[in-house]
Amino acid sequence: MKNKIDLLTCSFSDKELEKKYQDVRWNEVSSFYSNVLKFFLIIGIIYLLSLYLRNSLDFKTVLSPLIQVFIPIFLLSKNEDFRKKYSEKFILFLPVVNMSLFHFLDFERLSNLPHIAILPIFHSVIWTSLFPFNFINSVIAAGVPFLTSLFVLVNFELTIPLMIVIYFTPLALLIFNKRKSEINARETFSKTITIDNNRKLMNKTLNRYFGDTLSEEIILNNGELKGENRWVTILFADLKAYSTITENMSPDVALKFLNEFFTKMNDEIKKFGGQPLNYIGDSVMVVFGAPKNVQDHENKALECSLKMIEGLKELNQDWDQNEFSRYWKNNNIESIKMRIGIHAGNVIVGNLGSEEMLQYSTIGDVVNVASRLEQSNKEFNTEIAFSHKIYISLIKDLYNRSENCGEITLKGRSSPTKVYTIK
Repeated sequence: MKNKIDLLTCSFSDKELEKKYQDVRWNEVSSFYSNVLKFFLIIGIIYLLSLYLRNSLDFKTVLSPLIQVFIPIFLLSKNEDFRKKYSEKFILFLPVVNMSLFHFLDFERLSNLPHIAILPIFHSVIWTSLFPFNFINSVIAAGVPFLTSLFVLVNFELTIPLMIVIYFTPLALLIFNKRKSEINARETFSKTITIDNNRKLMNKTLNRYFGDTLSEEIILNNGELKGENRWVTILFADLKAYSTITENMSPDVALKFLNEFFTKMNDEIKKFGGQPLNYIGDSVMVVFGAPKNVQDHENKALECSLKMIEGLKELNQDWDQNEFSRYWKNNNIESIKMRIGIHAGNVIVGNLGSEEMLQYSTIGDVVNVASRLEQSNKEFNTEIAFSHKIYISLIKDLYNRSENCGEITLKGRSSPTKVYTIK
């Protein structure tokens, strides 16, 4: 199990996860460590000054405080990465080596101080507190000076039961509490990581099924996209001779073919702010202007359709190179082509479906007209067909490249509908 915690070291068994945990914790404790180093530096300087004022400067008395001054200066002069990697190791040196050295070199003076009895407790509390995320280091840091300080108490008549009650029991409680806090901290971190990973997986899944824009709207609105009336552009794209192309393909090959086609088309659709609504067999329905507003979406949709045609030509070249095109060339189909229909108008957009299953979609006559325009390409032998509403909204370049193909009669309408295409 990746998130398993070693109960002895109180660290993650997975080294990468432990490193990630320490990286996160470092961001929380880096300023704390800097303050600790400054504190040691100040205490070391003050102690050296007191030795000077007492005229007690000699090798035995100055060595330990000099080390206590040198290490903080050295670490504080280094960059963040160096401190992140070595701060705990250098700070560990202070209690384990330097404090033990201090007890040994200044033994005579320390052993005659009446208040030296609190020294073991001092080491227990201070050094367990200074190691925020390494249990073993904190035990070593507290334990070694704790034991060496006990030898300084030679002038105190302490029985073993008394020492256990006064010194060892508090140390044991501090270590137990430290162990518990380290395990709890990692368990909390593990849960946070799991929640974050689940959230990322959910977002990634939403993006794959609904696209970035719609996924963002779903999350922002807590999954409730209420119906609203909007002026949008609807684009329908459909492959020509799809049944003939795929009738002799295995399901896996047909799926590979469609996925490559839709991936290429989706790349172009995304560039122009389109939102794919449905993939139905070999066709795709796209809306421009919902769920987010898209300026000049009539022009964007037409520009997108031109790029989709170019993208399909590129795909045909790729399929020719890897000989995937054999599946249709052997059926006397030279290349894959598609038909696109575009229309603009008012639609109702929002979540449609039941309480248990919803789909973001559009309702309105605009959808039916766009679908009929896509089919009209068969009649006019064109690849792109769009309505008069699109035509009158075009910028100069697109307008000049457009031409009238003719008219079609839509079911339920008495007047014909003009159809345009673009070169």
